[in-house]
Amino acid sequence: MRIFRTGFVLGILAMVTGATAAQADLSGVRHFTYWLANPNPALIAASDFDMAIVDYSRDGSGDRAFTRADVAMMQRKPDGERRIVLSYMSVGEAEDYRFYWQNSWAKKPPKWLEAVNPDWAGNFKVRYWDPDWKRIIFGNPDAYLDRIIAAGFDGVYLDIIDAYWYFQEKGRKTAAKEMTDFVTEMAAYARARVPGFRFVPQNAEDLVVDADYLAIIDGLGKEDAFFGWDGEGVPNPDDSTAWVMKHLDMITAAGKPVFLIEYPTQVKRISEAYARGREAGLIPYATVRTLDRMAINPGYDPTVPGLLQR
Repeated sequence: MRIFRTGFVLGILAMVTGATAAQADLSGVRHFTYWLANPNPALIAASDFDMAIVDYSRDGSGDRAFTRADVAMMQRKPDGERRIVLSYMSVGEAEDYRFYWQNSWAKKPPKWLEAVNPDWAGNFKVRYWDPDWKRIIFGNPDAYLDRIIAAGFDGVYLDIIDAYWYFQEKGRKTAAKEMTDFVTEMAAYARARVPGFRFVPQNAEDLVVDADYLAIIDGLGKEDAFFGWDGEGVPNPDDSTAWVMKHLDMITAAGKPVFLIEYPTQVKRISEAYARGREAGLIPYATVRTLDRMAINPGYDPTVPGLLQR
């Protein structure tokens, strides 16, 4: 643990005991929604999804961040039952629309800032092991994770965990361990403040071969397990799917949920996504890749009168 020392033992204890409580809660999730672009708290509150993954802000900026009241609204289902609400959080890339971004970086980038992601304008790979990047992510009241905790979210949904592949390909042999260390540090820090605070990484399922990492996380989100590598709705090659499922099986065998996100557009493929996901013991959700709406797939997702269907 490199970033903090105070409360280290407490953090580890909370991490272990809190993870058990979080796992029990997440194991009750039957269906979830994933809505990042301008999520509407009132619509989420009116739905019957057991879990919602949203951005911590309406547009990603600090100025339009959700308040504790907004988060509390999303956490309550129409029948009064509790809904788990996770905040999306990219930790392997920096985003130029976030509160921490400085315009001066265009001419004089910090040493931890890498190249722009060619597939996502405004997103830049980061050297996530760098202490300066970690200070942006957690450890002080103005840090990203600390803002999420203060808003009352139940946990974080960590994206770009697979950034370590980028650095491995550039020859950094320690990239995988540095990513699992990063998640471990964040989890200990958060759970020392909120016992049971949930950590659900997205993708990079191969990291679960590290038993310590598997013990830290509360579940995993997986995109495109069955479709999409060769185009929207196109089935993935059998060998690719087999490799993915080998690792997802390790997670479900540990009693932790896997939240499957697929992006097919054809009704037939949507049905296949739910069928194959459930057959594999996953919790599936079919939505649009822009993640700019709450998709409702009749017959598969809970519906509420008046809500738009996909």
